Amino acid sequence: MTLRAYDGPRQSKNEVAHVSGDLRFRAGAPVSVLLRKVDDRDLDPRYNAVDVLPGKHTLLVDCQVAETHSVARFPLEMYLEPGTSYALEAETGPGNRSCENVRVRVLD
Repeated sequence: MTLRAYDGPRQSKNEVAHVSGDLRFRAGAPVSVLLRKVDDRDLDPRYNAVDVLPGKHTLLVDCQVAETHSVARFPLEMYLEPGTSYALEAETGPGNRSCENVRVRVLD
């Protein structure tokens, strides 16, 4: 589900930026990238994505590795463009045993 993480009336898809991570309940996935917080807003576990107004935002992301039961937390500061969708992706170490970094990929 997507959280509308801005105040005021609903904006069109072309006026907001969309950021998505993995679903929190991913049975069997070796690595999951979870969006935890956007600016000062914590995300409830049912949300895996947010729509925000364009501009500078701070994302707090957890990268979970199933095999080692480890969690690495990454704060990401970025400028998000209107009408653009972004996906959070893990950069893993050898054998998917660690999460070294999280990158943001532009989808549109």
